[in-house]
Amino acid sequence: MELLANFLVFALCYAGLSSLCLAMDRHYADLHGRGTEPPAPLRRRLQWTGWLALAAGLAWAMHLAGGGYGLVYWVGSLTGCGLLLIWLLPYAPHQAMRLARVIGVAALLAAVLLAALSVRPG
Repeated sequence: MELLANFLVFALCYAGLSSLCLAMDRHYADLHGRGTEPPAPLRRRLQWTGWLALAAGLAWAMHLAGGGYGLVYWVGSLTGCGLLLIWLLPYAPHQAMRLARVIGVAALLAAVLLAALSVRPG
């Protein structure tokens, strides 16, 4: 169960950073063709989604490890996700975004599973 909880922090960080990257003109153009920019409503939605995912990851890390350690744990997860995106985006942008979708769905499933496991009858 602890592995699942730790995965959720990593998944939320990766999904948040991916969303923020996709809100940038450069990375959006890498996926959708040279010279294309995200429409303003989509850009705002991506930015909000990214920041909310990062905030949810921080809240979950602090819930797991407490205030001080949770913040350190979240920054470590953020660093690992950032490095993964730095390595993937220049060479394989489509795979990076495909991974973001897969990790986003896996994070949702992990959250549901954690909620189901934490409910104890009685």
